[in-house]
Amino acid sequence: MLFAKFILASTIEFLSFFIFTMTLFRFSVKENILKFAIVSFILAFVSNTLQVESLQSVSALINVFLFIFLTTIILRVRLIHSTTMVVITFVVFSLVQWLLVNICIRFNVFSEVLPYTNNGFLLQLATAFMLCIISLFIHLSNGGFSYIESNSRFFKQSLKGNRLFYLFLLIAIVVIVMVNVFYLSSVYLPYYVYIVTATILVILVILIYFSVRKDGQSDRKNFK
Repeated sequence: MLFAKFILASTIEFLSFFIFTMTLFRFSVKENILKFAIVSFILAFVSNTLQVESLQSVSALINVFLFIFLTTIILRVRLIHSTTMVVITFVVFSLVQWLLVNICIRFNVFSEVLPYTNNGFLLQLATAFMLCIISLFIHLSNGGFSYIESNSRFFKQSLKGNRLFYLFLLIAIVVIVMVNVFYLSSVYLPYYVYIVTATILVILVILIYFSVRKDGQSDRKNFK
């Protein structure tokens, strides 16, 4: 029963990751969702194998490489572009999941999260739900970045126009690494770390919003 729950929760979690990636970078979810659903199901078994073999410490890194490879193949983009897409999505994914964990612990929803437990499955589903909500907001607001397309056309001016976004993206990556070090070292995390992380996530959302508006205005000008 736990095996079935793990496969289901992991499949939904992986699929939400790809949905967010496609939505943020304006790829058709409708055209690609079946492919990514099949891929997510397969990745769930890969993740299960890593858990069984006690490779949890490297599973995230392995998943990122698999995400990059699969995104390159399915969406037909260059490796550097798929890397950009996956890294940005992974940062948002990690921040969302980390905040959910600490909110649940803070309000005594559960005391810890372990693999192959109901708490772990609920966290996976909650993370997937939040990513889908964010994806829906981006879709309804006609948002997303369009400087990466299936033919791998990459506009330099779009990158230059979003330097502030990438700066905070870099900061977010550093924070995630630091938090992981804290956890691995079993060091108590002070409250200001939560505040800083939440602030960075909010800033990233705001910067995505304004970048989307700027990108949309450029699209309208080009259309005219």
